[in-house]
Amino acid sequence: MDNQFQPDPLSEAEKLIIELEGRALALQEGQEQEPLVSLLTFYLADEWFALPLEKVKVVTRLLDVTPVPGASPYVLGVINHKSAIYPLVDVHKLLKIEPQPPTRSSRFVIIQHDKYTLALLVDNMGEVREVNSSGLEKQVRSHNETTDYIRSELTIENRLMGLLNMDAILNTISEGEIQPSSAFQN
Repeated sequence: MDNQFQPDPLSEAEKLIIELEGRALALQEGQEQEPLVSLLTFYLADEWFALPLEKVKVVTRLLDVTPVPGASPYVLGVINHKSAIYPLVDVHKLLKIEPQPPTRSSRFVIIQHDKYTLALLVDNMGEVREVNSSGLEKQVRSHNETTDYIRSELTIENRLMGLLNMDAILNTISEGEIQPSSAFQN
């Protein structure tokens, strides 16, 4: 007879605990591997929007706006920030949101998108939020003429947030420019 030490067999509860701990570890490792994206959030009226933080150059208090004749109807004018001139885009008009009178909470968000640098007028700043990159791939649920300007929608803390589609916004602004009359063309 062999007197080797043999461990007691595991109970069903112990097996279940080990399995659940393994699943939790695998889930945690899976979440850590998914990259996070930083978003700068802001408000237009009562609606919540965001831009990737990597596109934001600076957020500044309101500056004087100089109108530009012949500019797109979506361009409020230009601003001068630290000796650099930026077009100021009226995102309210693009998204068909009633513009709010500027307040102490209003800000200009100067962004760099591809080779373009421009400013957006926002009514109120939110905060920087970290979201999983897979969350940015969610489709827009609502469909109307403004959804082209929303790249994706996210629900955070039971609130809906729209991620702006800067490609569509820039495309509309460039199409909205007033063309010179034939009298000025060669």
